[in-house]
Amino acid sequence: MLVRVISGSLNDVAPGLKDVLEAHLRVTLHRGLEIAYEDPKAFKGAVEKLFGEYSARLLELIILQRLKAQFGWLDGPSTLEEAVERVRRIYGE
Repeated sequence: MLVRVISGSLNDVAPGLKDVLEAHLRVTLHRGLEIAYEDPKAFKGAVEKLFGEYSARLLELIILQRLKAQFGWLDGPSTLEEAVERVRRIYGE
């Protein structure tokens, strides 16, 4: 679920961005977009190294907006880590 939201968010920002980020994640963390769910802090760090602090935060906010819409959260989380915790609670992980 989270990987789909991230993929959609990346496509919203710029076509081809998903491929660039996924290649970067595979080289640096040896994982794809699934690392965002497995270790959101590592994902954010890799995004920040690639795009810079402000662009990484902007992407995080776009992902959070999409998650809020997907789940109908009115008081959505303010970080990817909080969002992952909520998703894990929903799916009982």
